[in-house]
Amino acid sequence: MSNARSLFNSRIASLVNSLGIDSVQAKPLTEQAHNDVARMLRNGLAVVGFAALEDFIKSRISEVLSEVGSTNVPFGRLPEKLQYAVTFEALSAISYQMGLRPNKSDRIVYVQEHTQKIASTATAAYNLTPLALGYDQANVQDETIKGMLKCFYIDNPWGEITRIASRLGLAALPLDETYKSAAIRRHRAAHVANADTPQTDLLQFSKEALAIAIGFDALLSCALSKLRLHDAPYLHGQVKVSAADITIRKVFPSGNRWREELEGRSTAVKVESSKDVLLAAARSRAVAARNLLVIQGDGGQVFGWECY
Repeated sequence: MSNARSLFNSRIASLVNSLGIDSVQAKPLTEQAHNDVARMLRNGLAVVGFAALEDFIKSRISEVLSEVGSTNVPFGRLPEKLQYAVTFEALSAISYQMGLRPNKSDRIVYVQEHTQKIASTATAAYNLTPLALGYDQANVQDETIKGMLKCFYIDNPWGEITRIASRLGLAALPLDETYKSAAIRRHRAAHVANADTPQTDLLQFSKEALAIAIGFDALLSCALSKLRLHDAPYLHGQVKVSAADITIRKVFPSGNRWREELEGRSTAVKVESSKDVLLAAARSRAVAARNLLVIQGDGGQVFGWECY
């Protein structure tokens, strides 16, 4: 199980729960003291909510980079953009991260650790530095996410993320524009003294953040799966990863029972009274078929997902 995925789900759940408490809700204009505090709290949630998404993007790409070496695909057969990213382009990330470490002894150990990984790419048993993508700057830009996925033969990253989100019913508008808007809202909440982030914007962001995270993760996990399988057309760049490669399997409540559905199938795969029983079986089927498994609650709210 991806630690990045688990942590992000926990953070988004906390964001949604925070928006339901009285302290962040606007009251009549006569209650100015309360509204001033609520405004500050909502601004804070805008900042930490966006930071949770940024952290997931960086942490998940790091997890995948750490697994690439174990696929036994020769370094020279990896996508060319990925080869560049984890070698000389990684030096920018190391240099930036060095500036965040004031202790000189820590810097020495840090540089040794990551330059050894860069050097290992000249050997058969290589281990990629997990800091190659997204760690050369303070914030994760929309173009940064695009560049990450392009390193894995995903030609239209934001378009493919949006297609997956649309199939899940989480978003309809292009998610790169959504991400840019959320970044602007975060910046305003952090740096504009009289900024006021509406509660509805934060609720909408929680859904959009899940949509972006799931799409990003599903595409990246699909690419990693192709590496593990030594998929020749993929390794030669003849076949690219797209949303069409991903089949969605859902587990969700239906009345007083739980239902498992597979995209493209008109009838339920299985219906059970126990969520745990159904989820365990659905997980096994998802692993065998390499599906994207999404767990939903009432109204389609996403509680978690798993990529195989």
